[in-house]
This record gives sequence, structure tokens and C-alpha cells, in this order.
Amino acid sequence: MILAYFFLSEWIYAQNENDIEYKFTRVDSSYSFLGSFKVNADPDCLLGISFDFDHIRALALDAKNVELVEHGSNWNRISYTYQKFIFFENKSVWFRKINLEKQRVDFTLVSSENNKFIMPQMLSSSGYYQIKPQGEYSVIEYYQQCILSDEVITKLYLNQVKKEAIKFI
Repeated sequence: MILAYFFLSEWIYAQNENDIEYKFTRVDSSYSFLGSFKVNADPDCLLGISFDFDHIRALALDAKNVELVEHGSNWNRISYTYQKFIFFENKSVWFRKINLEKQRVDFTLVSSENNKFIMPQMLSSSGYYQIKPQGEYSVIEYYQQCILSDEVITKLYLNQVKKEAIKFI
């Protein structure tokens, strides 16, 4: 899932490019991504936006389709469909839970389905969005780890994931 990401109905951007930090780590067919940036915005507002389905759908710019599957007061399940290069399509469902005390939204992959067998399958994935107040700013931190099946194009796919994760943050 690298969501597409990121926050705010009023399009708040990082204060400057030097405030954006990220680290992409790849081991075999697994990866982790940690990215952060700071904005001058209310932490509670940022947390709400990172959880609210309407904002998530609006910010998933690369998604072919985003659907709210079910929800409760502090959790939801969201289905994303992404299409790449016309022939490749992935549909994944994610469980997301907001934790107000930790100022964090945790997410876990529930299911993932590819339309072509040569695409790497997401075997497991999880992560979080966390809002960290820092003086007059808020730091938005995004983390995701993912284990993929080892297919012929996994290395190529991981290179694309890295580019998209960096673009996202």
C-alpha cells in the first residue's frame, strides 16, 4: 500500500524540501519505508485527516478505486485498487485503527489479490501514520513494512515501490 498518501484538505506541504526525510530498506523480497516531514498544522486535525475515509479517498491519487468496506468509531477497513501499465492490477484491503493517545493510525494488510501471477504478492504488510507535535510544528511520520513473494519481477517492482514511496512522502 503506499498510500497515496498525504494529508490535508487544504494541501499543507512540508515547510521546505530539507524537512523531508526518508529511509528505504530492502532485504531480499521485503522492504521497509520510514518517511517524515514537518508542517505548521494542528496535530489533532492532521490525525483526523489521516484517518477519515473521505480524505483518504481524495488523497489516494494513483488509485483506480477506493472503497470503505466497513467501519466503527475508531477503526475502518478500506479497499484500494491500483492499476499499473494497463495490465497489472492489485486489490488490497487494509484494517486501520486510530489511537488518539499515541496520535497514530495503525494499518495492517487484510488481503491482497493480483490479476497477473507474475506480479509479486503482498504476503504481509503493516505500518502507521504518527503525528508528533514539535514546537509550533507537527511532524508527520509514515512507516510501512512489507513482505512480498519472490517472483521474476520482484526486484523491478521494489525499485518502483521505492520511487513511489519517496514521491508519496
